[in-house]
Amino acid sequence: MIAVPKEIIWDYREPPEDLLWRLQRLADFFPRFGQDRETVALLFLHRDQLKLDPPTRALIEAYQEAWDRN
Repeated sequence: MIAVPKEIIWDYREPPEDLLWRLQRLADFFPRFGQDRETVALLFLHRDQLKLDPPTRALIEAYQEAWDRN
């Protein structure tokens, strides 16, 4: 399960186990949190299921492209 930093779960004692909830919370604070390869890959994979504004979506896609090059 993908980790969610304590700094962004102020409204929960423990984050829900639901993967999409966790990804949405990370996307809401991207790129401050969730820049690692695994998280970016999951954000990219589920980008159509997440509520992303256009700049955040483009940034996730750019991060994925950069990780793919390395």
